[in-house]
Amino acid sequence: MTTATRRTGSRIAAVGKSTFLILVGLYFVVPMLAMARFAFQNVPTALLTPEKIFTGWSAAGLWTAVTDPQVLSATRTSLLLVVFAIIVNLALLLPLAIVTEVRAPRLRPVLTAVTLLPWVIPPIALVVGVAATFRATVPWFLASNFSLVPFYALWAMPFTYRALDAGLQAIGARTLYEAARSMGASLGTVVFRVLLPNMRAAVVAAGGLTAAMVLGEFAFASLLLKTTLPTVMVDYQRGDPRGGLALALFVMVLTAVALGLVVRTLRRRGMSISTTGL
Repeated sequence: MTTATRRTGSRIAAVGKSTFLILVGLYFVVPMLAMARFAFQNVPTALLTPEKIFTGWSAAGLWTAVTDPQVLSATRTSLLLVVFAIIVNLALLLPLAIVTEVRAPRLRPVLTAVTLLPWVIPPIALVVGVAATFRATVPWFLASNFSLVPFYALWAMPFTYRALDAGLQAIGARTLYEAARSMGASLGTVVFRVLLPNMRAAVVAAGGLTAAMVLGEFAFASLLLKTTLPTVMVDYQRGDPRGGLALALFVMVLTAVALGLVVRTLRRRGMSISTTGL
């Protein structure tokens, strides 16, 4: 293969990559622009003309939505559920992921399959089965908003485990473990002073994915008749379509910006490749 042919192939690959990225960007950006226009511009589509593109814009609907007492109460509930779901998820999967990576790598496919099981069962079957089992024994738990935490933790397992597993493989966890143990470090020292400091980016990514899932999950909360941010957003949109859509867009953009800032901060500080603490 000549040099000219290789250059031509590289240009074609670069153009193809750029085209693909542009199409993917349009796939996400165009619907969001349509949402923003409907939510913030009080001009019907049939009457929208070039001279009216910059007229009729207002954030009054969003302000009314974000100051609604029911929305604020549901937001506090959802944020609490986010915190507890992240804690439960990491408490379950972080030790398993570390042990599997450093001591039993052959079990990784098994753990990967197990973490996918919650997605095999439909939410309605999972909720009905659990509710029928525990309604007679612990009705107080099912009546609480925190009964959603186990469901959210299970539902986020595929995301959480893959983020943690990718983090462990990226830092070479098994090599770090063997090196630290050969230097006389105890198991606790290896975990808390070697592995976890290097896994901060992966842990934050896992928590961010869980948070995004909880803030957007509707099925479990609706089936258990709980008042969370997604259920309130659906009810609010029925009474005020523009305000409800503005609130949904605001939550989506705010979540994306928060995750982006966290990732950028972690990269800047070099937490993902830090080797301090040994």
